[in-house]
Parts: sequence; C-alpha cells; structure tokens
Amino acid sequence: MADDIVSRYANLKLDDEDEGVVDLGVVESSSLTKKFHLSLIGRLVTERPYNVEAFKNTMMKVWALQDNLVIRVLGPNLYAFQFFHWRDKEKVKAGRPWCFDNLLLVLREVEGDEQPEKIPLFHCLFWVRIQFLSFNCRSDEDVKELVANWGEVLELEEDTLGLDRFRRAKIMINVAKPLRHF
Repeated sequence: MADDIVSRYANLKLDDEDEGVVDLGVVESSSLTKKFHLSLIGRLVTERPYNVEAFKNTMMKVWALQDNLVIRVLGPNLYAFQFFHWRDKEKVKAGRPWCFDNLLLVLREVEGDEQPEKIPLFHCLFWVRIQFLSFNCRSDEDVKELVANWGEVLELEEDTLGLDRFRRAKIMINVAKPLRHF
C-alpha cells in the first residue's frame, strides 16, 4: 500500500512559481468590506432534511423587506443573507429569533476575516420570562443574577413599580447546550 501511494505522488512537481507565499494583507479590498456591513450569515439548527427553496421563499415573505434580498447557500444549513438597505438588516436582527418549519435560524453579523464554514453559529437572542419572583427579588440586579448562567444578558424589560407578575430579559443563549429548567 505504501508503494502505491509513493508511485501515485512521484510525478508531482512544484515549479519555482508555486513556492511563493501570497500576502493578502497588503491588498486593499475596500469594496468587499462595504458589502459585509449589509450581510448576515445564518444556520438552520437541524439534522433533518427540508426544502431549501421553500425556506428561501418563506423568509423573503415573512421578513417583508423594502428592498431586495439575496440568499446564498454556502453549505448544508448555512446561508448568507445580502441586504441592500441597512433598515432591512436591522429589521431582521431586531425580530430574532426566526424559525422555519419549527427549525431555529441562528443569525450573526459577517466579519471579513472568517471562513463561512468555520463561523460558530450557536448563539441566539431570546426574550426569557421569569415568573413567581418574590417582591424583594424583582430588582434589575436580582434578575440579572438569576439569569446570568443562561447566557449574556443584553436587556431587561422595565418594571418601575416592581409589581408586574413577571420580568423579561433579553439573553444571548447558546443553543448547542440543553436548556435549564428551574
């Protein structure tokens, strides 16, 4: 077997031209970075098959954007969303979490120095409702402490009197981990 591998690759040759290293750090590609600020990358969290065209059409209809949207398939369950106006992109980001056919769509901003297949798409925004709090545990600090283990707390719904039946917190949750139940 080793002889077979050696004979297969014995004819491979590198030219002097092939030995050079290309440094893309000196190349200015400002036109591409301008496009990234209107892009999102997303992943459907599933192992089961689904209709890709139905997914694209459904998201275009549900989002009801003012301008056009281009959805590119980058890999299995991996998509690039190119917006043409910043308001459309912000509308989609603000409406998270999004689902298709009971499958969660995890979205993230595009950064220029990443390969699409290696972008970790495991965190999603959720509004979490915390119920049955005693009166002395309803402050913002108490609520933040209660949900700190679930993920990064981004926002708390205001409760000026402290008499609401529940508190809500906007949290960035890792969807790869099982949810905790209290």
